[in-house]
Amino acid sequence: MAKEEEFVSGLGPEEGKVSISRDVIATIAGLAATEVEGIAPPKGESFPRGEAARKLVEVQLAEGRVRIAIKVAVAYGHPVSEVAQKLQERIKEEVEKMTALPVDAVDVEVTRVVFPEEEPLEEG
Repeated sequence: MAKEEEFVSGLGPEEGKVSISRDVIATIAGLAATEVEGIAPPKGESFPRGEAARKLVEVQLAEGRVRIAIKVAVAYGHPVSEVAQKLQERIKEEVEKMTALPVDAVDVEVTRVVFPEEEPLEEG
């Protein structure tokens, strides 16, 4: 069973420990996803933050390493494989930058395609 938190040791015993919860990592991943063009949340709303992000982002911590799985939708007209690859890169970059924990993998599950909303016809 995965630990609830990951501990990152300080430089020495006097610095203590830094604890980063999975919810924090999930939030960082969710926010990073909003920065990738063509990505949409799978249910059409905005990406949740905090504990609510766990519905879309699963974080596994083992031996000081991170593995992330995220569910997203892709906007129609954007190449799914390219958008998913950009998403993987963005999440990995942001999580590593903000937590100093190495990310082994970012698994992306594209659950649907979001079609643009039809604009109302102008009456004339």
